[in-house]
Amino acid sequence: MQRRISRTTATPAEVYALWVDPAVWPTWDPEVASVEFTGAVKLGARGILTPSSGPRSGFIITDLEPERVLTNSGRLPGAHLDFIHEVSPIPSGSELTVTVRTRGPLSGLWGLILKRAMSSAASSSAEGAVAFLESRE
Repeated sequence: MQRRISRTTATPAEVYALWVDPAVWPTWDPEVASVEFTGAVKLGARGILTPSSGPRSGFIITDLEPERVLTNSGRLPGAHLDFIHEVSPIPSGSELTVTVRTRGPLSGLWGLILKRAMSSAASSSAEGAVAFLESRE
């Protein structure tokens, strides 16, 4: 599991609005080249993400709590790869926590194989969102 915590002056609603718009993920996350997603973000909704490096892969929205949590998950052989985005209010704005983890029977193996990539993805997602939100003010 890899985790990155960042802070922004943006409100939790502004952070959450950025996360629930997959079409704009490539504009603020340098590790995302493109996203194919139609319709509203809701539990069970599916899309396809093409990373800046690596193969395209499908994802599904597996957890959704308005203005608090968005989790999207992809499949690996014998495991799942979860991207957990959490936001909470702080006096100066919001604290974002992005956690990338593997789960399932082969999660330990995948965690070792993808450790560096998972760390980079957590940092890219948290820091990219903050930089984007701060640049709009």
